[in-house]
Order: sequence, then structure tokens, then C-alpha cells
Amino acid sequence: MIMDSSSSFSSSTFSKLPPIVTNETDRIFLQEVNKFVEKELVKLGHKADEEQNYLIYKSVFNRVIEHVTAYKPVLTAIKKEYETTIDAITNGQKEAVFLQGRLKAMASEPSTIRNYRKRADQLEERISYIKKNNKELESQLMAARTAREEREKKENEIKEIPRRQLKKDSRSIPGLTLEEQTDLTLLQKKLEKLDRQLRELNISFKTRYLPKSNNLELKDHLDKKVSFRDHLLSQSQAFKARSHRMKIALEAAEAYNGVKPPNQTVGDAVVLAFQHYFGQQAAKTEVTNLEGETGTGTNEATTTSQFEEDDPNKEKEAEMMLEYIEKFNELFEDGKFEEAAIHAANSPKGILRTQATLSKFRDVKLWINGGRTPLLAFCDALMSSVKATGSKPGVGLSVDCIRCALSENRLDLLAHWVAQDSLSLSRDIGVLLDEHCSCQIPCKCGCQALAQTIFTGLREHQNVVICLVKQGRVLTGLQYAKIKGTLEAEFLVYLIKACPSVQLFLGLSEEHDTTGSSIVPIGVILKTLLQMDNLNLGVKFIQQFQKSKKKVDGDKDKNVLRQAIFSDHVTTSNEWNRIVKGLQEGGHNEVSIQVSAIILVVDALKNAINTLNYSLMEA
Repeated sequence: MIMDSSSSFSSSTFSKLPPIVTNETDRIFLQEVNKFVEKELVKLGHKADEEQNYLIYKSVFNRVIEHVTAYKPVLTAIKKEYETTIDAITNGQKEAVFLQGRLKAMASEPSTIRNYRKRADQLEERISYIKKNNKELESQLMAARTAREEREKKENEIKEIPRRQLKKDSRSIPGLTLEEQTDLTLLQKKLEKLDRQLRELNISFKTRYLPKSNNLELKDHLDKKVSFRDHLLSQSQAFKARSHRMKIALEAAEAYNGVKPPNQTVGDAVVLAFQHYFGQQAAKTEVTNLEGETGTGTNEATTTSQFEEDDPNKEKEAEMMLEYIEKFNELFEDGKFEEAAIHAANSPKGILRTQATLSKFRDVKLWINGGRTPLLAFCDALMSSVKATGSKPGVGLSVDCIRCALSENRLDLLAHWVAQDSLSLSRDIGVLLDEHCSCQIPCKCGCQALAQTIFTGLREHQNVVICLVKQGRVLTGLQYAKIKGTLEAEFLVYLIKACPSVQLFLGLSEEHDTTGSSIVPIGVILKTLLQMDNLNLGVKFIQQFQKSKKKVDGDKDKNVLRQAIFSDHVTTSNEWNRIVKGLQEGGHNEVSIQVSAIILVVDALKNAINTLNYSLMEA
């Protein structure tokens, strides 16, 4: 096929060609080409493949084309056809290899899918086996837990057996008569006393006693304190003597100024006074020495006169307090904050129950065992020691303790402190509790109940009413306010602003004064809500007010609302118009139309009544 194309190509395009080898140069070129082919084939050896041979002959063919210029077009066309054919064969071989691989893959696809399915079945079987084992392990775990609970329950029962045996003990209790041993109230008091003594002993053991290794250090410290005290005493005596001399000089100068004798100066008067004073001191010294020789007197009188203002008991007490403070500082520096808090709370004369100690605990920013801060530990210890010490912390300290407990959200501790009457009550405590409450009405966190207790103890009745309303106890709060006489108009308006709720509005509209009118007219409620920009709540109140009155009285909604507006002698027409305008702007057109119509009717009735009364008066 290639020969036919080449022959047709040459016959149609080119003329008859001369022979290839025509002279000696062509013969030499042919020999060189043959040598080149043999040389390259020898280099390749037996390992040569078809592609490498093809490259050798291709290179030779290119050289022939370049040498034989007359045959160049023919040979170039032949070369192009051969290369096209060779490329087609090469591509066919590559496609054949690819298709063979594709065919093998398609042939192995069913077996692969079968293997995947088999593997999936194996995994599902393993999953079901694992689930079964998990269920068995869960059952075993539940059985172990049940066995442990039963064992702990038995252990607790075993621990409680000695108490039952003690109750059955027939021996008498030392120090108690038979009647006292059968008195449960007395026995309970004795038990509480013993528990309190045991706690005090434990606290004393932790705070009062130190290891023997500190004995030498304490002695050195005591010697230093004694030497310092002696130094201060000597200074005190010197200052006293100097003060006495200054006093003598001052008295002599004042006496001189009062008399002003001739031929004498102020200095002479002062010198005479000193001479007289030193003469008296010398005479006293001689008398004291004579008494010492005869045995009628001792040096004790002199010592007593010198140290009459120095009380040894006071010095000892001061040393004990100093040691107590140093012990507290050691515990605090060692990081034993729980022990330091108990130590400070039980300090003698309350020397460590101060704001300064609380500030020191506040500066420690870490958590101790029990999940609380050292500051809360000190506050708790301070409140727990109130009964033992017999004194409550001051108002400022109580407020700081409340603030600490609220910051850590420990309302249980607050309730316990209030129940045990461990706080010095103040209005600030109630305000803190009220501000900490973030509940919607009614309060569910308990802060308002605690604040109510505080304000009740302080006799702040209005704040008690507010706390009751915030707890949702509206009727109780209004009844309390009625008993305590706090139902003033200003307070009720403030109550509406502080605790806006439909329940409160209904309660205020249902409470009546001595004249039979509501203590807070409906117009005042709506006017206050308009000022608060909360007329949506006012609409709910009107709807609920109409429903509740309809259920009670059986009237129609319109008559009920009209009667309430007619009974309102406080709200003016201009204020009602502003309320209607606010309802319209809020999108409550139906309610605004209803209220507007009732206002027109009520105004007409009031004008008619006023006209009638005026006519009767003229007649």
C-alpha cells in the first residue's frame, strides 16, 4: 500500500529521477552509512529492542535524505508515511495494553463486589457481636453497682448498730440522775453541749498547740520582746520624769507671773522650785533607806510606785494576742487557708475578725478544696463562730460576706446565715439580694425571700411588700401593706414601676379603700405603663380585667370597663387622650376605640351630672 502511494505520488508530481550512486562520493557516503549502522548495532548488542533499532535507521535515513538532494522530496514523503504507520502501530499497541487492563478489571469486578459484600457481612457480624458483649458488660456493671450499693448499705447499717446498742445500755450516765436520763430534751441538750465541746477541742488542737521544735524560737522571740519592753519602760520613766520637771517649771513660771516679786526673775523662780523639789526627793530617799534598815519597809513599795500603770496581766494578754496573730500569718503564708480562716474567726476579742483580715483573704485568687475561695471560707468560718464568740460581725463585714457569697452563687450559705441570725442586718444586704435576683416575676432563685426576711427584721415595710410581689405573692403583699399602713399613692405607683405584672394590676384594681373605690384607678395604671413605654402589658391587663370581672359579676366586658373608667376620678381627660393615642400608635386599634368611646360617654355623663347639680343649687 505504501509502494502504491509513493509510486502514484512520484509519477504525478516529479519527473524521472537519476540513479542514487553515480560517483565516487556517493559510494563513499554509502560505505560510511553502512559502517555507522554496523557500529551502532554492535554497541547495542543482543539487548537491543525494536525501538532502538528504529531510532538508528531513522537517523541514517535522515542523513541519506540530506545527502541525496534529488530524491529528497520522495524520501521525505516516504519517511512521513512510514512514521505515520509506525505511530499508528505504536498507539494501537498502547491502546491494546490499556484495553487488556480494562478487560481484566471488568472481568475481576464481580469477584471484587463479592469480596466487598463478604467483608461487609463479616463487619456486621462483628458489630452485632460487639453490641452483644456491650450489653453483657452493662449488665455486669449494673450488677456490680447494685452489689456495691448493697455492701455500702450493710456497712452503714453495721456502723449504726453501736448507737442502737448504746441506747439499750442499762448502765447509768455519770453525772445524771435517773429522771434526767429519761428526759429526751435534757439528753439532747447534753449531746449538743458535748458536740460543741468536741468541736472546740478540735479547734484548740489545731490552733493553740505547736510542735516542740518551735519552743526555742518562741523563747528567743519572748526574750526579744521582754528586752524591748524593758527599753520602753526605761524610756517611759525618763519621759515621765522630764514631764514632771516641765510641769514644775511651768507652775513656777505661772506663779511668778501672778505675783512678779521685785529683784527676782523667772529663771530664779524656776531654780528655787527645782531646789525645793530635789530636797523633798532626797528626804523621801532617806526615809525609805531607814525603813529598809529597820525592816519596816521593803523595796516593793518603790517598785509598785514605779510600775503602777504597768499591768502584767495586760502584758501577758498582749503577748498572747501577738502570738495568735503570728500563728495566723504562718498558716496563711503556708497556704492553709481553711485553718487560717477558722483561726481568725475564733480570735480572742475579735482581733482578726476585721475588714483588714477579709481584704487579705480577698487578695488570694485561687480555689481551695471544696470548690470555694479562701474569702468564702473565711466568711463561712466567721458566721459559724458567732454563737461561740457571742458577737456578730459588724455591718460592713456582714455586707462584704453577703457580697462574697453572692459572687460565688452560694444562696444556701446565705439562707443558713440568715436562719441562724448570724448577720448584722442592714438595708444594703437587702438591696444586694434584690439586685442579684435576675428572675422574671415570680422569683424562683430564693433571693427575694431572703431579702424579705432582711427587710422584715429592719421594719422596712415597703421593701417587704416589693419582695412579696416579686415572689408572685401579690395578695399577701397587698394585705401586708394594708396592715402596716403603707398603701400610699406614691408607693403604689412606684410598686407598679418596680414590679409590672398583670397579677399585680388585677390585685390593685380589686383592692378598695373606705369609699369603695379602687386604691389605684385603672387610668393611673395605664398612665404609668404609658410612661414606661409598656402599653402592651396594659392591653393584656385590660383583657384579663374584663374576663375576671365577667366571671365574677356576670356583666358584659364593655360595662365592666366603663364602670372602672367612670369610677376613676384621678385621671384627667387629657391623660386619657394620651393613653388612647399610645394605644393607637402601638397597633391596638380595637382597644383604643373601645376606650375612646367609653371616655366620650363618661365625659358626657359627668357633664350632665355637673349641670344637674348646678341647676339644683340655683333652684
